[in-house]
Amino acid sequence: MKAPMWNQLLVDVEREFPACSAKNALLTHDQVERLQAIENTNDNFQISTLHGVAAIGELIAHAANHNELNKDLAMSAGWLINSLALLSMSMADAGAAAAYKLANIPHQGAAK
Repeated sequence: MKAPMWNQLLVDVEREFPACSAKNALLTHDQVERLQAIENTNDNFQISTLHGVAAIGELIAHAANHNELNKDLAMSAGWLINSLALLSMSMADAGAAAAYKLANIPHQGAAK
């Protein structure tokens, strides 16, 4: 399997891969590999993203503890957390959609 890369998550899984409801839908070997890469990348990068969110939370707590949490820092940190949360949700959606398709659409060459 390829190493996880951010661009593997920049995909609309529902649009680019067969629908589970499509009659006689089959995943090609390449589609299976891409879906596995999406699922793997999500698993790996979710951890990194959440470590970043935890670090920002710690930064805010320390700044507040030292009376250095001014409006600009609070606003910037808030928008950063918002962006990271939206990124995390998007990654989770792609990973979940990939896992669902892998589990529910037969693969070409696989035993039926």
